Formats: sequence, structure tokens, C-alpha cells
Amino acid sequence: MRSLPDMVESALEAHTENQALDLARSEDWLQVRDRYAWLSSRLIVNGHEAVARRVDREYQILRDALRQAATSPETRKVKDDYALWEAATEFHLTVKHLEHLGGRIEELSSVKAVEPSTSPRTVPKRSWTQPELDEAIRQYKAKRAARFKEMLSILDNPRTPSSRKRTVRRAAQRMFGRNAVAKALGVKSAKMVSRSPVWAEIADTLGLLRRSRDRSAPSGAGKQRIGLEIAAERASQQAPVTSDYAAPDATFAHEEREATLARIRKLAESGKDKAVEHAKAIYDKYAAGEMTDEEVRETVAIQMEAF
Repeated sequence: MRSLPDMVESALEAHTENQALDLARSEDWLQVRDRYAWLSSRLIVNGHEAVARRVDREYQILRDALRQAATSPETRKVKDDYALWEAATEFHLTVKHLEHLGGRIEELSSVKAVEPSTSPRTVPKRSWTQPELDEAIRQYKAKRAARFKEMLSILDNPRTPSSRKRTVRRAAQRMFGRNAVAKALGVKSAKMVSRSPVWAEIADTLGLLRRSRDRSAPSGAGKQRIGLEIAAERASQQAPVTSDYAAPDATFAHEEREATLARIRKLAESGKDKAVEHAKAIYDKYAAGEMTDEEVRETVAIQMEAF
């Protein structure tokens, strides 16, 4: 696995003759962003706050320089943009200096991970009346309002490529789909979720797949979303992953990881009792693939409420 310094150096070499916008949109820069997020969070949860602050500071300078260069009306090559090149060089030197830590970050850690006192809730199955379930679904959506709005903004943006919409809708299916809601709320029969007008509105607004019996034309705002676009994207759910989808899928996956790591870091920096220790335990499981993004966010939320 390549190190962050190597990624930065590779990105600069690959795009030295290109414009900053090409670099900002490239897979090379996406990999730099991804590895930075992991490194920064890893340093924080292992108690290396001062080192993390320095890395963060240098990265923010580089990010701001790249954004300014990418949006500038002047068309200059990356190598000719002094501010961008200097920021990239400084960041490269900073992370290069840290390279000797490598796998010793945990070894030199001043933090011992502890099992969170709570974990993602396994909701027991229970009986619901339809009005009770409708209200529970409203609350379920309200707790995820930020993610709902983010997904909807991407889906409603006419400039969003259809391939990225496909990726976002797939993520929405995992969070707001019938089975996901039924599992989260402990509903004995998922059909009750299907019969909920509250869930139907969510599904129609996001263009989620619904059972054949529920595919009648929706009303309200969701009706505008049903048409060739939704039909095409539903068909693409079964399409093989190709290079046409790789870049958008990778971008969304990175944004998911970045948001999740930010939640872990927020817990670590909360100043609450044993917050760093709990954050380290969550981070280690997430990095090992033992927790999903949604499980991490739920666990962090529970931890923040538990103190």
C-alpha cells in the first residue's frame, strides 16, 4: 500500500502540466484526500494531537490553494502556480517527515482502546399499530435529516451525472429502504412499512425501489421524480459496475468515509470521559471492516449521549 507522501508526489508528477481543476477532479487527488482523512483520524485516536494538528494545518493550506487555483479565471499549469506548488511541497515534506512513524503510530500510542459501553442497538421485534409506526418512521427520518437532505440535493441536481445518482440512490436504499427501516425499528412485518404513507413519501422522494404492489404512481413532490430517469436508474441497479460508474462510486464512497471519520474524530475531541479511548475502539473496528458507516455513526451518537 502506497504511503501518503508517495500519493502526493505521484499526483504532482501526473498533473504538473495540467491545470489545477484537472488535479482537483482526478483520482490521484481523491486518493490523497482519502489517505489524509485516515491518517489524521488515526493520529487523533492514538493521542498524537500535536502531530495531527500540524498535518491538518498543512493540508488545509494545500486544499485552500488548490480550490483557489481551480476556481481562478487565470489558466495556469499546476507547476506554474507558485502558491499551489509551495503548499503541496510543504504538505509533502510534513507527511514525509512522519513516514518514519508508519506502523508505529499504534505502538507509540498513549491511548488504550476500550469497548464502548454501548453499541449499535439490536432492536427487538415488536408489534406496532399503523399510526405508531408512521410516527416512528417520521422520527427515524428526522434523526437522519442531514443525510436525507444531502442525498436529495444530489438526486435533484440536474447536473449530477446519472451514474452518481445511481450510487447515491443505492446508499439511500440501505438507509431508508423498506427493509432497512423495518430492521431499525424492529417491525415484525416489513409490509407494515410498505403500507405507511410516511415511508411511501420518503421512498417516492428518493426514488427508491418498492415492491410491485406499491409501484402505483405516487402523489405530491415524488410524482415528479417518477419517469424515464427513475426507470433508467432502477434498471441500472442490476447493471455491472464499469469504468463509467467507478469514478462517481469512488467519490461517494470517499465522502461516506470522510463523514464517518469526522464523526469518530468529533467523539475523540469532545473532551468527555474516556472519549478518546472509545473513539479508538470504534476507529479500529471501522478500519478493520468490522463496522459499517451507519453502525459507526449510530455508535458515536450513542456514546455522545451516554456521557
